[in-house]
Amino acid sequence: MSVFHNLKVKNIKKETSSSVVISFNVSQDLISFFNYLPGQYVSLKLLIDNKEVLRDYSICSSKNEVLSIAIKEIPEGYASSFLNNSINIGDVIMVSTPRGKFILDNNLAEDTIGIAAGSGITPIMSMLKTTLFEGSNKFFLIYSNKSPEETMFLSNLIKLKEDYPDRLFLNLVYTKIEIEKHYFGRINSSNISNLIGFENLHNNKIYICGPEKMLFEVKAGLEMNNVLNENICYELFKSSEENKFVTTDKGGVEIIYTVDDYTTKIKSTKEKTVLDSALDNDIDAPYSCSGGVCGSCIGRLKNGDIKMLKNTVLTDSEVSDGLILACQAIPVSDTLEVDFDDV
Repeated sequence: MSVFHNLKVKNIKKETSSSVVISFNVSQDLISFFNYLPGQYVSLKLLIDNKEVLRDYSICSSKNEVLSIAIKEIPEGYASSFLNNSINIGDVIMVSTPRGKFILDNNLAEDTIGIAAGSGITPIMSMLKTTLFEGSNKFFLIYSNKSPEETMFLSNLIKLKEDYPDRLFLNLVYTKIEIEKHYFGRINSSNISNLIGFENLHNNKIYICGPEKMLFEVKAGLEMNNVLNENICYELFKSSEENKFVTTDKGGVEIIYTVDDYTTKIKSTKEKTVLDSALDNDIDAPYSCSGGVCGSCIGRLKNGDIKMLKNTVLTDSEVSDGLILACQAIPVSDTLEVDFDDV
């Protein structure tokens, strides 16, 4: 389970009119806690209008650069608006230790492919820079945005292309404006193989991050081109669907939670998720998106039975090993025991 530390904002860079990169000063005594891997993310605990808000943001720096995250402001986005407009250099923010399983495999002999749309570039930017700075492989990036003006890291990518002309390959895709020598339209299952331009993708690791619809369209297109499922890695932080479920299981449930070495027993109902039951009883269980896509609320089911509404995070082996997404777990048995420390 992640631990939070107070970090001072070192630098703020306006990336586009609606996005910002925030860098943190990690003191010497905290460096060991923030040894992140390319693709991981951190959680921020923000106090906005006297209300504590928890949000996850991907790290965009390579693993040996200053810890930096990128945030795109979304309409009516409570935290993203605050971070884009109200943070100053020198402010102190509570930042969790890095986590996440969307991680670059540095041991591959084959070249790496990244596919991103919009702010989905953030974790892939960390992978791309780490590959170029610390390895010898090539990196192929397919990156979709509405227009160049709305493209995060565009100037940085152009500079990297100039510095690594034989190792970085860019295919910039635009959906709102037609630009010569750039593909116009959305990335989907029918065009993804042409956009990548490889005849054989059998051994390449492919990392995808973007909107849910694009992500699963691209995944389907890659699988149709005989890409092994195990070589397709993806991440998204927001689900396009809300949790909608009808449970036939009625009645009460007794749940034992372990969080930060502290055990609490509560009584709840089988019509609530494991996470909702925890939060309703003031148990500080980890969470962020509550949509089954970020993985912040992973716990281990020690006893009892649940059913999960949605899972885009855990592998079959992890589920078999007892891991659950608390925000998607509905109690089936009359008693449950969930350990958030043993993950």
